[in-house]
Amino acid sequence: MKPLLKIARVWLQRAVFSPIYFFVFASSLFGFLLAAPVQALQITVTVPPLAGMIAPLLDQEDHIEVLLKPGVSPHGFQLKPSQLAVLQKTDLLLSVGTPVDAWVTKFAARIQAKQLRLADLTAVEKLPMRIGGIWEKSLGDKHAGHDHEHDDHSNPLSFDGHLWMSMSNARQLIMQTAQVLRVLKPHKAQQIALAQEQWLAQLQAQDEQNRARLQAVQDKAFLVLHDAFQYFEHQYGLNGVGSVRLNPDVPPSLKRIAELRERMIAGKVACIFQEPQFPSKPLQRLAAGTSAKLGILDPMGTLYIKQSAEPQEAYMLYDQFSEQLTAAFVACLGAAHE
Repeated sequence: MKPLLKIARVWLQRAVFSPIYFFVFASSLFGFLLAAPVQALQITVTVPPLAGMIAPLLDQEDHIEVLLKPGVSPHGFQLKPSQLAVLQKTDLLLSVGTPVDAWVTKFAARIQAKQLRLADLTAVEKLPMRIGGIWEKSLGDKHAGHDHEHDDHSNPLSFDGHLWMSMSNARQLIMQTAQVLRVLKPHKAQQIALAQEQWLAQLQAQDEQNRARLQAVQDKAFLVLHDAFQYFEHQYGLNGVGSVRLNPDVPPSLKRIAELRERMIAGKVACIFQEPQFPSKPLQRLAAGTSAKLGILDPMGTLYIKQSAEPQEAYMLYDQFSEQLTAAFVACLGAAHE
């Protein structure tokens, strides 16, 4: 590199006094810049599933930084100084744009990077929040909680913020991210478009597999720790009937457990799903003395990353994430009435 700098310095000195040298120097410099490799992109995402959605669109030299590390709950999360430094250097920030990653909002407003918020995409499906632990509809209603009309979503709390749990929403983010990447790397626009096409086809195939596997357990009623899976339930016609907690960080009271047990027996709940980030004892007490099985679901995919044969640093591809969720539902609901 040093000899090249010396040569460039000599040519530059000559160019100052000679138009011919200046023309040759400028042409050579322009050619060198065209031939130089484009700097790798730094992509930052707030939660692991977003990384799994867009990773197949990137080159090997590009880097994805996941702010919410595996095993960490998004509830009450705060960014570290090192993560704030990452945000300052990022080329593209992807977030959900709901309370689940509200901790990034004020910092996102201070950076120059391009940004995409899943909640802001026009074609994203938004379902109303199911307020409370047990929905008002009957436990025996196969589509309990799925027949809501879409209300006014201008209020960020008027819809369920777990938007990444929907395969159709994932497709929207993938398409919008590919569009931004083509702007950031115009010389690779065709490559990115092809990667998008192949990735969406792969997700479509996974979607069809999920639907086929879940069809046999659509009528089985189940409870979840907290209401994080509505979009997945809605997409595949599953019979989620309630949540143990409105806030997963607040344990249910004894009165609440007694109420749930009464509803469980009346509604023949087949399974109760816990989450790996939270203690399982409250749900074990809830299931004791009933026919309900205990399963486990992970809305961030951390559990599935650890179980993967080739785990990524902080995320897994979205088709694998969706497949693992499907397997978890089938394993518990299918075993409940064998």
